[in-house]
Amino acid sequence: MRAACLLLVLSSTAAALPPPDPRVREGANHHLGDDSFVAAYGRGPRASDREQDRMTAHLVHVRARLASRPPTRPALAARRSELLGYLDDYIANGQTPVNTQLPWRSPVFIDEAGAICAVGYLIERSVGRALAERIAREHGHDYLEDIAAQMPDVQAWIGGSGLTLEELASIQPAYSEPEARTWVTWNLTKHPRPDGADDDGKGTRGAFRDNKMEGEWTVTNEAGLVVGKGTLARGAGRWTSFHPDGTHRLAEGRYANSRAHGDWKFFHPSGNLAAEGRFVAGTRVGAWRFYYDTPARIPIALGKFSRAGEVRGTWHHFDAHGALIATSRTETPDWGDRDLLTNGGAGFTLTVTPGDDQIRYAVHQGTVSLQRDDIQATTQRLESYALGDERIYIHDPGPGTEGPGFTPGPGNDGAPVIYDPTGARLDKHAAGWRAADCRWSATREQVARSGDLARLHGLLFTAAARRARAANTQDELDRASDPGPQCATSRPISTARGAVLDRLLARRDQIRSQSPVFVKRALLDEPDPADRVLDPADADDARLIAVRAQAELDATDLTRVLARHMVMYLEWPHIDGRFLEVFQTMAGRYHHTWFDGDP
Repeated sequence: MRAACLLLVLSSTAAALPPPDPRVREGANHHLGDDSFVAAYGRGPRASDREQDRMTAHLVHVRARLASRPPTRPALAARRSELLGYLDDYIANGQTPVNTQLPWRSPVFIDEAGAICAVGYLIERSVGRALAERIAREHGHDYLEDIAAQMPDVQAWIGGSGLTLEELASIQPAYSEPEARTWVTWNLTKHPRPDGADDDGKGTRGAFRDNKMEGEWTVTNEAGLVVGKGTLARGAGRWTSFHPDGTHRLAEGRYANSRAHGDWKFFHPSGNLAAEGRFVAGTRVGAWRFYYDTPARIPIALGKFSRAGEVRGTWHHFDAHGALIATSRTETPDWGDRDLLTNGGAGFTLTVTPGDDQIRYAVHQGTVSLQRDDIQATTQRLESYALGDERIYIHDPGPGTEGPGFTPGPGNDGAPVIYDPTGARLDKHAAGWRAADCRWSATREQVARSGDLARLHGLLFTAAARRARAANTQDELDRASDPGPQCATSRPISTARGAVLDRLLARRDQIRSQSPVFVKRALLDEPDPADRVLDPADADDARLIAVRAQAELDATDLTRVLARHMVMYLEWPHIDGRFLEVFQTMAGRYHHTWFDGDP
């Protein structure tokens, strides 16, 4: 059952895949699968459903399931109630780990940014963080049954919890793999195929001759419809892919040496061109162009991929009229930790083209894993708004940073801090705006005045981490909170300047560019008639309603879509999602799930 043992499968040269473990269900949990999502939405999860929605649905579902069950022993009733209360806190917090290590859905006890799983949180709250961290070091991707079998401390904790091992294991989620990195091309040199018919058992069928694809090849989906086909000779030929209905063309291009190689084109269901570029040995490389769903081939994004298929350089993004709305690029500052190979985590900058209001907007964000002195952090965000000579910076912990780990902000609430380029902290009061000098260094002020968003972000984050170390005891560092900058007494700001500040902040909630329908559909999917109606009066339903409302708002604004999907790595739905859709229809592309590793 242990997830880690599947690494052995990756190095296997056997042609056949091992059968799935009958003890384990695929989905949000290895006992319950995706029953929770079906209960909440009346259907199974789709590729476009947000991972956070799946996690919330699962935890809410299993919490209700456990509430109706008795303790393992009457003497442990209070302990069981206490742990279920901790689970309520965890659900309300909304922060779950991210799987960045394994190319399949897997448990993650504590992720690289310090976010802890639900069972780990129960352990942390009840007996301390030390045991949870030891589990993460020794069995970070294992199922609870395997952890308990090898760790007497965990067995003892379970025995005194008032919950059974099965109940606790039903809580433990399995987190989605990083999608853009889970698809691989078969390597026929390392994994040769015998001559004759080949069937992977998942819909891909054809034949090999001299270890090369030969003759008719097809890929069928779960409905039995052909979604990919090609006729190849010695691994070379033309391949055509279809949308899930099996009729509308999805993509077409050439194969060479049994992998996609050469010019390829992707298509919208309407038949309009969706994207064009090149594959080399099965990997997207070089310049690619992506288009709106119109005959005019209006670009939505232009950019390049590296030889490894990763986003590189500056990408340009356009509105439905072909006007440039934003540029994006990888830009990692000095986060103040020179010990980590990635200097604490990657960073990305999105610069939005000013609209009619002439407000200049940019955001820099990234996922920082600052581990020095045991302080850990997750998503960090710094926004810049400017109009004329006025500029403000909003230093925000970003989505998903509440809870354990270092959070920059004026206090334990992790609220954002607003600065101007002189280092004055700006606050809105009932009587108007006020400014307090936070005594920035000359270097930081110079960087802020220059508008170097990434570098300023690194400086602000380093200062916040330093404050957190100073304000928390050694025992508290794993949950360190930044008390906020120490500033002078605030003074009033003029009414005229305050009006400009109000105008800049109002820009945060406005839609800058409408997302096209196919982008929103990729994020939200179309309403399903089978979806149950949620009751706002029900607390759990109200939480799901709020989550979906925010998702709807984020999906409506194309610049928010871009920013939201460039945090830990770049994975835009209308770009990476397009490739993932095509990869499902191509022979020789494999998607690793927790039980499927042999390429």
